[in-house]
Amino acid sequence: MQVIVFEDDAVDALGVAVQARPACDLTIGAFSLVELLGRFGPVQRVVRGHLERHLAGASLRQMAVWGGAVEKNHTLSPHRHSRMEDGFGDREQFVLFVNARAVPSADLIRAIQKLLNNHNTCCLECHGYVAIAIVREPPEQRDRFIEQCKSLGTGLSQWLAEQNLNEHQSSLQHVVELVSESHELFGAHERAIEGAIRMRLDQGEYEERKQGLYLAADAIVEEPVVVRRGPIVVEQGARIGPFVCLDGPIWIGRDARINPHAWIREATAIGRTCIVGGEVLSSVIESYSNKSHDGFLGHSRVGSWANIAAGTITSNLKVTYGTIRSHTRRGTLDSGRQFLGATIGDFAKTGIHTSISCGVSIGVAAMAAGNVLRDVPDFSSDLGGTASRTSPQQASTVLGRMMARRGIALIPADTELLIELAAGLPSGG
Repeated sequence: MQVIVFEDDAVDALGVAVQARPACDLTIGAFSLVELLGRFGPVQRVVRGHLERHLAGASLRQMAVWGGAVEKNHTLSPHRHSRMEDGFGDREQFVLFVNARAVPSADLIRAIQKLLNNHNTCCLECHGYVAIAIVREPPEQRDRFIEQCKSLGTGLSQWLAEQNLNEHQSSLQHVVELVSESHELFGAHERAIEGAIRMRLDQGEYEERKQGLYLAADAIVEEPVVVRRGPIVVEQGARIGPFVCLDGPIWIGRDARINPHAWIREATAIGRTCIVGGEVLSSVIESYSNKSHDGFLGHSRVGSWANIAAGTITSNLKVTYGTIRSHTRRGTLDSGRQFLGATIGDFAKTGIHTSISCGVSIGVAAMAAGNVLRDVPDFSSDLGGTASRTSPQQASTVLGRMMARRGIALIPADTELLIELAAGLPSGG
């Protein structure tokens, strides 16, 4: 079965987190949506124009700048793939569409499987937006059909809504979750992580080293390590240093490194090849980013190729214990959350001893230092009262140096993405 994950015209409301990457390539729980949907078949993205151009240019490296694979097939394992497709023998006649704002969760997988078991075209809407659709398209017409879908861009959602598919009215509408605002990403992640870790464990590819701690091949744990509760999944090649305290649920990605004396707390997901130290609570650190030293990262999101300098502290709780306001392009909203830290964009940096207030966003390729009390726009610097701008060429130079340290080459598509982002995308949450 061909799978198409598509962005709609509401995706920009997710703010800094999705400006330099597709929404389907955000880590929520312990998966990106692209990775999770790979169990149904080859996955194609239909995304905003600047991201589509980056994916096309990144084909030479076979890896997008955010770490996602450019290859069409993102299957987790042949065994799981075949199990999910049992009982749907004519699946090659259908194309599965999933909204890129859908939360990658066990509930989503169950909902998709239930729809597929109907063996018919259908459409499931959530809050007025297409969440899942199944369209019949014979394999011999598949390539032309996919190209037509890609040409629609974010208009694909409207096209699906106009196809007179069988509208599926059921409890599934309350199971499938679409994130609509940037602060909703935090709650979605917290709700999804334990179930997502259980899905990973169901693959049977991990060894339980001690109660609640599961290691993939070549993962290393240097004792003593304290596991106060699980589940904790450590992917292939990752390394946990001595005197680390782990309070699950936690997911640690491939080749990541947890430095000695770190305290990694519940609902934390750490992406591929990250280096993490200090205290981290209920946060997502996307692939290739560093928070190597002491400091506190709480209820926060960090994009790829970001660096959180020594002593950086995020505030995640107001002194009044009230709910925290979230600053979005549509104004200031009450997030309804008592705990809400920072959203730190791809390629962003902090200086040493940076203090970041609750709910603040630090934009793509931005730099922040000192006391950060308000949002920092893309490609700008807030250095303790001194403001300046960063050019995309400067950001590209820094990115190239970071990539070289990981043995990855900067390619023209990376620089072109930064230029497009700096040229006209809105800034802020």
